[in-house]
Amino acid sequence: MSIGSTIKRLRREKNITQEQLAEYLGITSRAISQWECDRTAPDISQLPALCHIFDVSSDVLLGIDIEKNNGEIKKYLDTARNLCHQGKWEEYTAILREANKKYPRDYKIMLTLADAIVCEYSRKGIKEYDEVFDLCNRILAECTDSTTRYEAIRTLALAYKYAGKREEMLKLAKEMPLTHFSYENFMMYRWKGDADFEEFQGYLSFLIYNTAAMIELAVGQRHDNGEFIYPLEDRIRLWKTEVDFLDLIFPDGDYQIKAQLGEIACSFLCTAYLRKQDYEEAWNWLEKGADFAVHMDTYDFGAPHTSPILRGYSSGGWIMEAEGNRSQSLLEWLTNDDEAAVLRSDTRYEVLVDRLKKVAKKP
Repeated sequence: MSIGSTIKRLRREKNITQEQLAEYLGITSRAISQWECDRTAPDISQLPALCHIFDVSSDVLLGIDIEKNNGEIKKYLDTARNLCHQGKWEEYTAILREANKKYPRDYKIMLTLADAIVCEYSRKGIKEYDEVFDLCNRILAECTDSTTRYEAIRTLALAYKYAGKREEMLKLAKEMPLTHFSYENFMMYRWKGDADFEEFQGYLSFLIYNTAAMIELAVGQRHDNGEFIYPLEDRIRLWKTEVDFLDLIFPDGDYQIKAQLGEIACSFLCTAYLRKQDYEEAWNWLEKGADFAVHMDTYDFGAPHTSPILRGYSSGGWIMEAEGNRSQSLLEWLTNDDEAAVLRSDTRYEVLVDRLKKVAKKP
């Protein structure tokens, strides 16, 4: 349908005469007639006013097939999501750049592309994030959807962090609502009954993950001079606390995605005891870390939790890095790292390696 035919249809739907439309726009009714007969077309500067009068988007006014475009956009985003889940960061970014070139005004594509660039560049140590800055600032300048804007602020803040622009990151952070004012905190005492329970469990799962993650972050905190805030013995206790917390919350061993936090803690504990030359304790934590790694690589992403706290809820899947899964990473450290050499002389070594090899893989 031509733009003239669309204007004619919209004008009639709004019960507006050619004369009235001409008066609104400050032109002659003959000009309107010429448009509707497809002899001429509106100047581009008149499109915003026409969109406002008819209460439609420019896509509708220009006769763009929105439904078809939405379908194609969804295909792009689905393809990108699959590449992301496989840890194929360069392909993930490339397909989104292609989508952005074809649909330069779609905020979902812009936001996903910005996030993809951050994922790819942060892994490569790249510090140039101008493309991310441009995409996110455009979203903030044009988009009115609050959720999309907050996601853009979060992605932009991450880009500032990786680019070494701490002041800009902190300035953006102040634009985000405090936890006290979040939707989830507001609803915490208001979720009631079956209809709300899944949403309640989703927030609970988030809190569990972040509690364990905060313990991990606490262990790594350093003074301004670079020294750890917690001495080694305290760090060991905190790592053990993180593992104990996960075991307490998930007595059935159904950690799902949270198993990665347990594996990281066990890896630190294994290394700490190696340096203390307590090889038996190092082996205990190595085997516990292998349990977490194997669980991480073999659990059914769609399966529900069985432990009481999250019973019936699924935490979903995880993004496998291009270098391999968690078992692959642990296997490579165990078989190649100089620090792990003493472990390779133990009779338990071959058994553990065989176990990891059964699930270790490169995508």
